Amino acid sequence: MSRFRSLVATVPLLLAAPAATLPAQAAGDAAARRPITFEDFAAIKAVADPQISPDGRRVLYVVRTTDVDANKRSAATYVAALAGGDERRFPDDTTSAAEARWSPDGRRVAYVAGGQLWIADASGGERRRLTSLNGGAAGPIWAPSSDRIAFVSTVYPECSTRNDADACNATREKERSESKVKAHVADQLLYRHWNAWDEGQRSHLFVVALDGSGPRDVTAGARYDVPPGPFGGSEGYAFSPDGRELAYSAKDQGREDAWTTDVNLYTVPIAGGGPTVVTADNRGADQNPVYSPDGRYIAYTSQRRAGFESDRWRLMLLDRASRQSRELLPSWDRNADAFAFAPDGRALFVQTVDAGRDKIYRVALDARGAATGAPQLVVAGQNNHSLSVARDGRTAVWVRDAAHRPAEVYTAVLPARGTAQARALTHLNDSLVARLALNPVEDLWFRGAGGDSVQAFVVRPPGFEPGKKYPVLLLIHGGPQGAWLDNWHGRWNYQMFAAGGTGLVIVNPRGSSGYGQRFVDEVSRDWGGKVVTDLMNGLDAALARNAWMDSSRVGAAGGSYGGYMTNWLAGHSTRFKAFATHAGVFNLENMYGATEELWFPEWEYGGPYWKDSTTLAHYRQYSPHLSAGKFRTPMLVLHGEQDYRVPYYEGVSLFSALQRQGVPSRLVIFPDEGHWIAKPQNQRLWWNEMQGWFRKYLAANGDTKA
Repeated sequence: MSRFRSLVATVPLLLAAPAATLPAQAAGDAAARRPITFEDFAAIKAVADPQISPDGRRVLYVVRTTDVDANKRSAATYVAALAGGDERRFPDDTTSAAEARWSPDGRRVAYVAGGQLWIADASGGERRRLTSLNGGAAGPIWAPSSDRIAFVSTVYPECSTRNDADACNATREKERSESKVKAHVADQLLYRHWNAWDEGQRSHLFVVALDGSGPRDVTAGARYDVPPGPFGGSEGYAFSPDGRELAYSAKDQGREDAWTTDVNLYTVPIAGGGPTVVTADNRGADQNPVYSPDGRYIAYTSQRRAGFESDRWRLMLLDRASRQSRELLPSWDRNADAFAFAPDGRALFVQTVDAGRDKIYRVALDARGAATGAPQLVVAGQNNHSLSVARDGRTAVWVRDAAHRPAEVYTAVLPARGTAQARALTHLNDSLVARLALNPVEDLWFRGAGGDSVQAFVVRPPGFEPGKKYPVLLLIHGGPQGAWLDNWHGRWNYQMFAAGGTGLVIVNPRGSSGYGQRFVDEVSRDWGGKVVTDLMNGLDAALARNAWMDSSRVGAAGGSYGGYMTNWLAGHSTRFKAFATHAGVFNLENMYGATEELWFPEWEYGGPYWKDSTTLAHYRQYSPHLSAGKFRTPMLVLHGEQDYRVPYYEGVSLFSALQRQGVPSRLVIFPDEGHWIAKPQNQRLWWNEMQGWFRKYLAANGDTKA
C-alpha cells in the first residue's frame, strides 16, 4: 500500500539548512521587545470555536480570559461580520455564553449560559431559556429543520426512565452532597477517570423543541456516557438530514470498559425506540458520526486494532441502506482528526496533523461517495484547526496559531484548487504580542534511530544576540503517542520556557503523530529504546548546527510520558545539568495497577505484568525506578494529587529516591489539580518553580561569549 506523500518524504536526510541569522532590522526590533512574563501569558485571550453563519456573512467565536487574582477563567461569545466593522459580544454585554451554534436557517442561535440551554434570534434578542435540568445542558446541535436541538445532560441512569426523572436526579444529588459519608465503593474497574471518581452519573443525549417542551432523554436507562469521557463533545453525535434519527458515539462494554477501546456508533429514532449499534463488528474504536447531506452515508473515524488508543484514525463511510462500511482513504497515512462534508456533498474537509502542524485537506467525492484522488491541501501555514464552512461550500473560518502567535480567527474563500489565501478576522492579541519578544520555531530535520528523517523545532531565546552562548532545554512531549506542534500551547508554552534566556530543542521522536502510523507504532514496548536515540540525535543535531547553544548547560523537561522519559534519562545519562519532570511514570508495574485506563499499559507492554515472563520483562526493562541508584542530576518533581492517569505517588516515590541519595531535588504537589495544572494561581506557581529551577542550574543569563 503506497503512503501519502508527506513532508517527511520530501525533506532530504541531514540536509536541513542551518538556522539563518536574524536580519539587522529584525534583530533591532526584537531587542526593543521584552521577554514574556506569566502576567503576559495569563493576559492572552484564548480564541476558539468559530462558527460561520449559513449565509457566510458572520461568525460566532469564543474568547476565554483569565483573572489570576480571582483564580478563575471565564468565557464569552462574540459575533463579527466577515466583511469587518461589526464585532460585539453575543447575545449581550453581560451574558457568558458558550458553545453557540447557528440554526440551519440562520434565524437563531443556540448557546449555553449558566449551565443551561438558551436560544436567541440572530441579533441576540428574544432570548429564551429552554432547559432547567438538574444535570445542566451542554453541546447543543440543531436539527436540520431548525425546530429542535439535541444536547447532553448529566443524569443518574436509574432515574432517567421515571416520570419524575429530573426530580429524582435532584434528590439523588442532594443526598450525596449532604451525606456525612464520602466513601467511594466500587464493584468493577474504571471507578475513577482522568480526575474524577465515578459517582454513578452518566451523560445522556436529549432532544428539546424550541418552545422548551420536553426535554426528552433519547438514551434513557443507558449505563454509558454520550459521548464517551473524559473529553468528548458535540462532535460525538449528529442529526440525520431528515431529522428523524440521531447517531452518536458511546462505550458500553460493562466490566471490560477499563481494558477495551471498543467505542461504537449507535443510531436512535427521534420519535421513540431503542438505540441500534451499527459498528459492532469492529473491536477498535468508532466515533464522531457525520451524515452526508443527502442522507445516504454516515462518515466516521475508526481504529482497526482493538486495545490501541493511538491506532490510525481511518475515515470511514457507512452506507445506511446496506449497513456496510468502507475506508475512504486507505492509502492516506494520516489521522482524520476532524472532518465535515461540503454542503453539496461532493467533498469532505479533513483536519490532520502533518509534520508538526495541523492542516486542512479537501477530499473530492464522486456520486458513489468514493474519493477521487488524493487529499488536496487547502489550509496550511502555521497551525490550523476548527474549520467551519458556510452554505456556499467555499466561505470558511477557522483558528490559526503558531509558537509565536496566540490563536485568532482566520477566514478565506477556499479555492477549487491550491491553498487558501487567508486573512485574520480577529486581532485580540496583537497589541500585547507587539510588545513581546516571541521567536518562531525553526524546523530542524535529522537522522533518527531508524536511519529515517525525524523532525524537531528550535526556538531562540528572546533578545537573541549573535556571538553569545545560551543554555539549552530539551522538551519531551507526552503520550507517548502525540506531537509537539507549531502552536501556542496553553500549558507547555515554548515562549515561557525560553523567557529566561534559554534556547529550546523540541523533538518529535518515535511515537509522534503526523509522520505515518509505523512511526507511531515504533514506541510501543520500546519506551526507552529508539525514542532515546531520536531525542539524543535531535539534541546533537541542534547543538551542531547552532553555535549559540552551550552544550555544557543543557537541561530537559517533560510531562506524562515526557516525565517518564525525563525520569529514564536521569538514570541513563550524565549530559544534563538539571531535569524537571511533571506527572511522570516512575514504576511501571505499580503504574499498571494505579492508572484507570488499563488498555494503555496492556498495549504498551503486551498485557498485565503477571501475564508471562516476557510481559514482565517488558515492564522491567524500561522502568525508571530500577535505575534510581544512578540518579545524580538535580530534579524538580511536579504532580497533581487528583491525577488518576498517572497517580501522584509516582512523583512521591521518585522524590523519595532522589532525597534518600542526597540528589538535589524539590517536590511540588498540587492537591486540587489533576494530570494538567489548570488553575491560574497554580499555573503561576508551576511556572515560577520551572523557570527558577532551570535558572538556578543552567544559569540562564545569556551572557557567556561564544
